[in-house]
Amino acid sequence: MRAPDDPYPESLNRIIRCRIAGDEVSALAALTEIRFEVAARKKERWPSRTVIAKIYARDHYQCRYCRERLILTPIMRLVSRLYPEQFPYHPNWKADCTHPAFITRSATLDHVVPLAAGGDPVDPDNLVTACWGCNRRKGDLRLEEIGWSLVEPSDQGWNGLTELFYPLWQAVGRPAMSEDETWWMRTTRTAPTATPISAPSE
Repeated sequence: MRAPDDPYPESLNRIIRCRIAGDEVSALAALTEIRFEVAARKKERWPSRTVIAKIYARDHYQCRYCRERLILTPIMRLVSRLYPEQFPYHPNWKADCTHPAFITRSATLDHVVPLAAGGDPVDPDNLVTACWGCNRRKGDLRLEEIGWSLVEPSDQGWNGLTELFYPLWQAVGRPAMSEDETWWMRTTRTAPTATPISAPSE
């Protein structure tokens, strides 16, 4: 049964026939009846790379939900460049073309209170390091909704292999890297041992 309040079939029928007939004025008039205004999208704020690097360092590159040790993705991309067949990487992270380490052990940033629930997008107190799996499972849910809680990093000596990034790059002949990869190598190479960003707590 045809919906009584559905104007689109008849309106589009009229618009198209008017346009075919060369009656642009009538086509535009009919189009006005179903005009759709695209709402201006609010620009999303996101932490700078500097803040993200400090969060990763603060959390010792460990997931704050499951405590798994994580690795800085640009380092794994460099390994993939050296051993593309044994350690493949796809820029779109296609599972059948990417080594499982990228998906399971790449460090990602998560908002403890989701943006959808009003969480602050850039406040370090609302930012934690997470593995891709936990980040995906948590999604837009609050911790209390899924029975999770934040855990402290268990290995204070783990830093996502960042200390090996520059030596590896030198050892393999200083290959060209993207601006993002170069930034991460330079930043992690000069990062202080201590960071002023405090860890969020329950």
